[in-house]
Amino acid sequence: MEILKHKRVELTELFYDLVYVYAISQVTTLIHHGNLQTATVFEFLVGMIIYVNSWMVQSVFTNRFGKNSLINISSMFLQMVLLLISSTAITSNWNTHFYQFILPMVGISFILLGQYISEYLKKDNEINRSVIKPFFYIMGLRTAILFLSAFIPYKFGLGVATSGILLTWILPGLLIKSTEKKSTKSVVPINFPHLIERLSLLIIITFGEMIIDIAPTFKAEHLSIVSFIIFFAVVNLFMIYIVEVDHLINLQQIRETGNRAIYAHYLILFGLSFITVCLGEIGISKIITAITIYILYGGLALFVTGVVLHNYYNKSTHRLNRTLYVLEYSTLIISMILSSQLLSQLSVSFLFFVTTSIIAFIMIVFNIKKS
Repeated sequence: MEILKHKRVELTELFYDLVYVYAISQVTTLIHHGNLQTATVFEFLVGMIIYVNSWMVQSVFTNRFGKNSLINISSMFLQMVLLLISSTAITSNWNTHFYQFILPMVGISFILLGQYISEYLKKDNEINRSVIKPFFYIMGLRTAILFLSAFIPYKFGLGVATSGILLTWILPGLLIKSTEKKSTKSVVPINFPHLIERLSLLIIITFGEMIIDIAPTFKAEHLSIVSFIIFFAVVNLFMIYIVEVDHLINLQQIRETGNRAIYAHYLILFGLSFITVCLGEIGISKIITAITIYILYGGLALFVTGVVLHNYYNKSTHRLNRTLYVLEYSTLIISMILSSQLLSQLSVSFLFFVTTSIIAFIMIVFNIKKS
């Protein structure tokens, strides 16, 4: 069997991740403090997809073609500057600063397009060129649509940006897979161990942001048993994720596009963002609303779904079965229903802790038995 050599994650990639996690945390502020109206949740999702999609495109490029060269590093640093400009435009009055949010993202899209054009010109292998070529359409379309959205009124611009992002978000899963099916071993493959490591490091840093968000619950005026319950619920979430990506997955995936892992991590990031906002509110508020409960468990459902989608990559002996899925989701649903009826700080936090404990227990015991 062909063994895929692990590609090292460079320190510059980790540095690059820090700015993206900051940008994602800025988007999350749109739904902080119980601001969970339909409009703000929609804006949050659009911002998240734009940012995470940019990170994914750069990461896939680095995975396939990046050599940690001075040009590639300079490109990443320039993107970081533009990202900082964009993320500072995210405020409660985002509509008045939308152009400041979008135009730097246009610049990032253009840089990403330039990287692929440069790599295309370097390649003399037509098969490799055929894998790169779809990104011309993806990033070219993305750049043009985002540029257009910056110069039309916000209520229309947001819709245009959304349509463009959704289109270019879906296209890689369609174009790249169909292209690689026709390819041979001469194409530069996705380095699957590197991809999983990059994705998992981003999630771990996101967990760090979650810890920062729940830290106020440990202030003297808020410190209680609820503070500890929330912290250990976060520990459970971390264990659920780590057991899957660090123990169950078979990293020796040959000729894989990695698209499933990439799209699954969108769900994980969305889920963790929703959970972060809700846990922060639950930790300092004595009055819990039903909408907070639904967002909290909706986030948990997204997170769990993103994790179990990786079952496709698991070792043949470590595939989760339908019974475990049913147990995990039924626990989640029952806890959501009970929480929405009780609506007290202690009850809600405790039920969430119990739910995450059960799911973590299922994953840990499953891994121990299989190992």
